[in-house]
Amino acid sequence: MIRIFKFGGALLKNAADLQQMAAIVQEFACEPMVIVVSAMGKTTNALEKLLQLRREQNIQMLEKEYFKLKQKHLALIQSLQLTDPFALTEEIEKEFHHLWESLQQNDTDPYRQYDRVVSHGENFAIRIVTRYLSEQKLRLQAIDARCLIVTNDNHSRAGIRWEFTNMTIKSRVIPSLESGKIVITQGFIGANSKGETTTLGREGSDFTAAIVAYALQAEEVSIWKDVPGLMNCDPRLFQDAVKLPHISYNEAIELAFYGASVIHPKTIQPLQKKQIPLKVRAFYEPTSAPTIIDQIESDDARIPKIIVKQNQLLLSISSRNLDFMAEDKLQKVFAVFNHYKVHMNLMQNSAVSFSVCFDWQPDQLEKLILALREEFILKYNSGLQLFTFRHYNQTLVDRFTKGKKFYLSQKNRTTLQVLLRDPSLANSHFDAIESALDNN
Repeated sequence: MIRIFKFGGALLKNAADLQQMAAIVQEFACEPMVIVVSAMGKTTNALEKLLQLRREQNIQMLEKEYFKLKQKHLALIQSLQLTDPFALTEEIEKEFHHLWESLQQNDTDPYRQYDRVVSHGENFAIRIVTRYLSEQKLRLQAIDARCLIVTNDNHSRAGIRWEFTNMTIKSRVIPSLESGKIVITQGFIGANSKGETTTLGREGSDFTAAIVAYALQAEEVSIWKDVPGLMNCDPRLFQDAVKLPHISYNEAIELAFYGASVIHPKTIQPLQKKQIPLKVRAFYEPTSAPTIIDQIESDDARIPKIIVKQNQLLLSISSRNLDFMAEDKLQKVFAVFNHYKVHMNLMQNSAVSFSVCFDWQPDQLEKLILALREEFILKYNSGLQLFTFRHYNQTLVDRFTKGKKFYLSQKNRTTLQVLLRDPSLANSHFDAIESALDNN
């Protein structure tokens, strides 16, 4: 029985968290196990900020934020009270030197540069976690995920080359498991056929766990979270959020598609193919019952679910000569969105206009507009919220939408989506490029 345990970065931010992780692993150490770790506590965000500062040539602030991130990791090492922290400190120092070199390199492909820089977070994490767990008398074998996960060249959202990935995982992981060792690897990252580092998309560590489980035909995958399990809504936004004891693969895929942040959208598919259950477990209450995700659909409609995506932008696109927004026009629009890797959260088409809602992303957005505005008239509304209600009832919908202005809505038998004004956000994101657009 092979178990796959994935620990997110929010659970690895201090010495107490690592102690809790060690206790969980020791509880299950008698059976074959693969551990997948993410970058520690907001490190990925910090690395993205470093990359942005580098592109802005803000060297003074870049150096300040770089040393701040470095000190955070070195301080964590000191807090762990290791028998000999100096070797690990030297490893992390060396890894940060590689990070600085990556930041100095110029690359014509910004997505390749992104992967090269941001992947360092997982490299910091695996070194620290491996050393700490080893000191807790756990027999570990660290294997770099770039030697396991083989991808295509689509940097920042790489696709998996499944045949090669299956072979590399089986050939490199199974011998270690058979020798009685726990295998630990990084989430989120892989490598293409040229050996270049790639990433699987934000929150891609869940996907890594599913890939490893698929290749090894694991008994189950456990994703450890700082919440009691999979919730019917975000407990940070809704005080009456409740845990979902059980849902199906299909329901989980739907929730992920609509933006539920607990499960990565690609995670479910490889598990569904081999009927491997996914358990969402409470890190701080490890003995509590997990949420179980499997093939059984009987519980899907019992509890309504609410997903909220904040800071949304609605872009209305119409032809400059008032042609119909037919297939040829839509093909051009979709090609631009695909090129700049902007995901559409909601879309609606009329005879002369195509409206699309997506996350506010300043860098991609400006490029998107420059690519579209020569052929199309563009109008926008920013500072919006996208509510998705699954298995809804009218009382629930009225509670959150009554009296608010609807910008867009769509519904089917099980799902209602509404785009509303977010009162906490001003409609002023576009100051730098407002001349290119008209405000609805």
